[in-house]
Amino acid sequence: MTATPDQVRKTLQDYIRAWTTKDKPLLLSLFAEDAVLEDPVGTPPFRDHAGIGKFWDFALSDPSRQITPRLEEIRACGNQGILRFTMEVRLPDEGKGLDLSIIEHAELDDAGKLKRLRAFWDESSIGCPDGWELFVPNIADAYDNA
Repeated sequence: MTATPDQVRKTLQDYIRAWTTKDKPLLLSLFAEDAVLEDPVGTPPFRDHAGIGKFWDFALSDPSRQITPRLEEIRACGNQGILRFTMEVRLPDEGKGLDLSIIEHAELDDAGKLKRLRAFWDESSIGCPDGWELFVPNIADAYDNA
C-alpha cells in the first residue's frame, strides 16, 4: 500500500528529530535500505544506509560542531512531501556559524520509508548569524570518507 500524507509528515518530523537529538539509528531507520540522498541536488548522491551514514558522520565529524534544524514547513501529498527548514550550524570555539535554508523533496516507498530525499540549496541559501564568522563546510570531505 502506498504511503499516506500522514506517514510522510511523521517521517519528515522524525527526520528533523533525528538531527535535533543527534540520533543516527533513528535517522537511518527512516530510510529504505536502497535509499538515495542528494545533498545538494547536483552533487553525487549518497546511496543506501552505508552512504547516508557516511554523510551523517561527515556532518557530525567535529564534536564541537552544534547542528540545530529549525523546522519551518512540511507539506505532504500522496507518498511525497516537501520539508523546509534552516540548518543552524555553530562552532562556538571558533566563533563560526552558518544558517543554511534548505528545501527537501522526499519520496516514500510502499513500506513508508524514505526512498529518495533531495535537498535543494545553493549559495543564495547561506546566511551568517550576527556576530559570527561564516563557516562553510567542504562537502568533498563527505566523499573522501566514503
